Amino acid sequence: MSTRHTPRRLHDTVELPDIQLPAPAVPRDELGLTGRALHGAGWLMGRVLRGLARGLALGVTATGRGVFGALRWLAVSVWRMVRGLWAVIAHVVGAMLGRKGGKAAGSPGAAGTTDASGSSAMPGAASGGSGSGWGPETNPHEEPGPSPQDTDQRASPYLSMPSSSTTSTPSRKTPQGPTRPRAPRSGWPLAVRLVLLVALLMGGDIARYAVWPPVATLGKQNPAVTSFMEYRQGQWARQGRGPSYRQAWVGLGNISRNLVLAVTIAEDDKFWQHEGFDLDGMEDAFLRNIEEGRIAAGGSTITQQLAKNLWFTPEKSLSRKAKEAIMAWRLERELSKKRILELYLNVVEWGDGVFGAEAAARHHFGKSAAALSSWEAARLAAVLPNPLRWSPTGTSRGVQVRASIIHSRMERRMGSD
Repeated sequence: MSTRHTPRRLHDTVELPDIQLPAPAVPRDELGLTGRALHGAGWLMGRVLRGLARGLALGVTATGRGVFGALRWLAVSVWRMVRGLWAVIAHVVGAMLGRKGGKAAGSPGAAGTTDASGSSAMPGAASGGSGSGWGPETNPHEEPGPSPQDTDQRASPYLSMPSSSTTSTPSRKTPQGPTRPRAPRSGWPLAVRLVLLVALLMGGDIARYAVWPPVATLGKQNPAVTSFMEYRQGQWARQGRGPSYRQAWVGLGNISRNLVLAVTIAEDDKFWQHEGFDLDGMEDAFLRNIEEGRIAAGGSTITQQLAKNLWFTPEKSLSRKAKEAIMAWRLERELSKKRILELYLNVVEWGDGVFGAEAAARHHFGKSAAALSSWEAARLAAVLPNPLRWSPTGTSRGVQVRASIIHSRMERRMGSD
């Protein structure tokens, strides 16, 4: 016994709810110059925010994975930026070539107009294809008879083929239907991308100092030569002088306590308390520079000065200060305060070709660094801001005043101890 299934019939009419369709968006081609500029700015800002968010997420992830993850993210970001820059350049060049080609194809210099069949219709030419004009005695209402040329073309199909000289190139058809929106053709997005690329490269050059050069080796190994010494040697070579300098490495225990106290008072009074950066000193230096309208004070700590002497040159730039800050932070993390001070007192410049406390004591006072008196130490510390211009044994009024202030502070510290 078979059961027959009867399908359910639907109602003939189904009531649908009214749906309010959104108003169609204005095409980008109909926007004005301001609209296109705002659209391009919004597109670029979205890309930048998306990249920053993704970079932040990857940076947080890279913190757990180590330094190699961060370097890999940096390489991928540079590669993507280069690819995007190349795409923009290709788009701009293609648009320029397209506009030039369109003007050449649609120029009014073309001879005659093109009809629907693809043949050129010249003014005064016959539509029958004979190519001969009406003579002065020819009646236009009479049907012309076949010419010998037409007879030859009917006899041979090869002769009836149109010549290449009279065949016109068909015009390029305009694509129908919705087209893909194009990026704004203004030149500023390319400039912005170039600026971002340069900033990214500069950031990568600064960020590499977070891992290189190594710092931990300075805990037990004394540097043979510093970047500051090499800079001075280059200056001497340009002046025709020999690359000679005086330096004798001594331990912190073989340096007079007077000199240690004088240098810390003069250059970094909070050396034993801070972690590489003296924010109060930086603020005072910033206000002083604003008042004088020039860079009169740097506010650098002994740790920052050591980083500059070991790896950099005396140039004054924001990139150098950023690199110096990274290396100072690494020095404070991996070395002790005593080791940092010992390195500084052995590599700091104390005259023309004189580096280190031992060489300075013997060059200026004829004695070792361990035998320096409090007044001699104060005078040596007073010339540290400009050792090539000032001399600890000279008669400069500025050096004497500065040395007196340092010496009075030294006496108060020693008396309180």
